[in-house]
Parts: sequence; C-alpha cells; structure tokens
Amino acid sequence: MAGHQKTETRHSVLSLMVMLLAALTVPLAAQSPEVFSLTTPDGPVGTRWNSSVTLPCELSPLLNAEPLEVRWYRPDNYNTHAFLYKDHNIQKESMDIQYRDRASLAGGLERGNVSLRLERITLEDRGEYVCQVTSKQWYEKASVFLTVNVTGNEPVLSVADGGGGQVHVTCSSEGWSPQPILTWKNKQGTEITNGVEVQKNMDSQGLVSVSSWLLYSPSDSDWISCTVSLSEENLEGRILPRVPTQENWRSAFITILIINVLVVFVVIGLFFWNKKTEFLTFKKNPNTNDETESKGDPTEITTLVKDEEDNNQDSDRGTVQITPVSKMLGRHQYGQ
Repeated sequence: MAGHQKTETRHSVLSLMVMLLAALTVPLAAQSPEVFSLTTPDGPVGTRWNSSVTLPCELSPLLNAEPLEVRWYRPDNYNTHAFLYKDHNIQKESMDIQYRDRASLAGGLERGNVSLRLERITLEDRGEYVCQVTSKQWYEKASVFLTVNVTGNEPVLSVADGGGGQVHVTCSSEGWSPQPILTWKNKQGTEITNGVEVQKNMDSQGLVSVSSWLLYSPSDSDWISCTVSLSEENLEGRILPRVPTQENWRSAFITILIINVLVVFVVIGLFFWNKKTEFLTFKKNPNTNDETESKGDPTEITTLVKDEEDNNQDSDRGTVQITPVSKMLGRHQYGQ
C-alpha cells in the first residue's frame, strides 16, 4: 500500500514537472493577448553626429512580434516611414529615401523587441520618432526623442578695458548641438556668477553659437577660465584678466616703428647693391660689337690700301684724284 502511494506521488511530481516545462517552452506566439502596450525611454536618447544609435521600443507583455506590423515614422509624416515591417517582410519601397539604407530593426522580434537602429546619424535625424505596433485586434504607439550631439570649437577669450578699474572679459564658441552650458571659474575653481551675461544663437544648419561676457577686477597673476560643456565634452579656455597699460602700448608702437624703418633701409641697400653689381659686370665684359666695328673687315682694309696705291700712281701721271680714307671706310662699312 505504501509502495503504491509512493508510485502515485512520483507520477504526480513528474506530471507537474512536465506541465511546468511545457509552460516554459510554449512559444510566445501562443501568448497573444488582445491588448498590449509599448515601453520606451522616459527621456531623450542621445548620440553623436555620424555615429549609430538604437531607439528602444518593446512590447509589454513580451510576445512574438513577427506576425505583427511594426511601423516607425515621424509625427508629421505618417505615410512616409522611417521603417516598416509588415507581412513578415521589410517594406523598403514605402520607406523614406533618407532612411532606406540606414534604418533596420535592432533584432529580437520573437522576444517583443521592436527597437529601431539608425546608422550614420546626421543633424536632420534629430527629433521625435513614433513606434507603432499593430495586430488584428489592437494597436499601440509610443514616442522616442533623439538628440544629436555636435562638439563645437574651442572657446575664444578676449579682454578689454571696462572702466572703473575693471576689465571686460568675453568668451565665445560656435558649432554646438544641442545647446551647450557655459561656465566661468576663477583660479581656485570657484564658479563666477555675478554679472555674467550669456547669449545663444542658432544658424541655418541648427548649430548653436554661445557667447558670454563679464566685468572682472584685473589681476597680474590669477587667471579665469571659460568652459563650454555638452554631455561628457568639456572645452576650456583661460586668460589673465588684465589690459595692457599705456606704457606697454607706447613701447610696442616704438618697436614696430623701428622695425619698419630697418626694413626700408634694407630694401634701399639691396637696390643700390644690385645696381652696383650690374655696373661692375658691365665694366668687366665690354661690348664686343664695338671692338669688331673699330677693327673693321680685313678684306675692306686691303681694298683701301690698293686704292691708295692707285691714287699715288695717278698722281705721278699728273692727275690728282683724292679720295678720303674716312669716306671710303664709311661706304664699305654701311653697305653704300
């Protein structure tokens, strides 16, 4: 009797274990309630420009989303989708062209994960996205906000006389997205808030420029810093809050004047040295054409001598014929 009870107990335990195992291995498709909801982040999802990002969206309770329709779109553009999964296929032809080759599901549809994956993020990708899942009996939608972080330029600081024994310090930086935070600190690391003015402007590309200024007591040794921050990015610039004195300006002016005078003298000296070099070169290499003309052609000189002898013979006969040698030379040299 006791053995029989043990056998029945053993069978009951085995049956319970089989039922529990079957319950754990039932496909999620069998758990398809008529009503479900979507879970998305409470705050915005941030990423960097030209990187990748996942916009989280999950079914609750978790169930197989493969037979469902998954639609991602912008609030103002329902019919042109960032991504569409329908009838067990990705419907690329109905997707917006700017997302067609960059958008995909993060994976895990069978586990209720309908998150969107975006590649090569641009500034135009910023903003709200709607995740919508539709079944035959029900649909649900939820929003996810995407921010794209762009790090701007190093802060540029300058100092000017502010009057009353104070200096006017300015700090500016541009090319940020979204709006950064600008803070002033002294050498001890204490934040400066008194008299601080901050201005932010956005350009046509949606990038933010930030500038700030304050009045500060001059110091010869203590610097102040301006830091522009966005998420984990921090760019800092430092400056000594003092204005050059009048004596420094006078010394700088005199120095610049002396340098300019020296440059003028150097230019003039180079000019005369160049002229002198050309003159010496001319003296060492006189024109050879003048020498050739002064020597004359040997053939012409022979002819002149012969003509001179003929004239002497004519003079012996009583006939006087005088032909100037200079005239004959001129006729022979210049070709009649």
